[in-house]
Amino acid sequence: MSKSVLCIGATLIDELYFSQNTIIPNSSNPAKKTSSIGGVICNITQHLALLGLKPTLITSLGNDSAGDTIAKQFNKLGISFSESNFDAASTGKYVSIAQPDGTLYVSVCQDATPEYLTAPFLESKANYIKDFDIILLDANITSEALQWIISFAYKHHKKLIIEPVSVSKAAKLATLDLNGVYMVTPNQQELRAIAAIDSDEESDLVSHLLTRGVKKVWIRKGNQGSVIVDASCSLELSVPTISIIDSTGAGDAALAGWVFGYCNQENNRTSLQLAHSLAMEVVQIKGAVVTDINADLLQNIKNKYYHD
Repeated sequence: MSKSVLCIGATLIDELYFSQNTIIPNSSNPAKKTSSIGGVICNITQHLALLGLKPTLITSLGNDSAGDTIAKQFNKLGISFSESNFDAASTGKYVSIAQPDGTLYVSVCQDATPEYLTAPFLESKANYIKDFDIILLDANITSEALQWIISFAYKHHKKLIIEPVSVSKAAKLATLDLNGVYMVTPNQQELRAIAAIDSDEESDLVSHLLTRGVKKVWIRKGNQGSVIVDASCSLELSVPTISIIDSTGAGDAALAGWVFGYCNQENNRTSLQLAHSLAMEVVQIKGAVVTDINADLLQNIKNKYYHD
């Protein structure tokens, strides 16, 4: 039986610029642009909806044209977002600049989410949040709001998964009580920011997070695949070599793929294979969401990349 999923975090308008030539710093660079709705939790939520999981979203939107555009897309996908905050002065925006090979060069983000998805706001939704089995959270909210959700998940025995988003936002987790976190999903740089100890050894960093209360640490390693570590075992999975058009949203897609597997009672290896498969589809398009994905197609893609 599928489990209910609540996603909490930022929703933005994504503007992605693809440089036509290798970027020259401190100079104008010709580029092509795509625009879509995005933000880490929004990307995850859209993929979960396309995969048939019927996720619910708590986010922050402005009373502007961008907010209207996002609301229409959510309604089209059947994403419930009625408990969100609609008081922001403007909807957030993420702008990225990529090299011709699709790798990220730099990005900037303007986001009012921390101002509106506060601990008191989330506490006012406690009875609503309590009804969900799984909570997916991005680190775009404040440290106080993060701690409230973590403590709530611990008290009510919820599966809480935190996507760190970036190194600077991951650092907010460095001083928090992490009892209540089922899984955190950093890349290698974000892992160091969360652990914040005097060591660069991956095993030391992971062990530190486990002793602080995290049940699972999923480390993303780009073209080297990823590894999920808990107190009893380590599951590592490589990825095949593919051509990358745009790396935006790969980690978001991976988490959506893993949650899809978990909610459909797949084993750990199959869930990770589904995660990698959706991420590999995302990096082969421009944009952060594979808009034509569905559950059957993802299973077929997984079978193409992984045969066990």
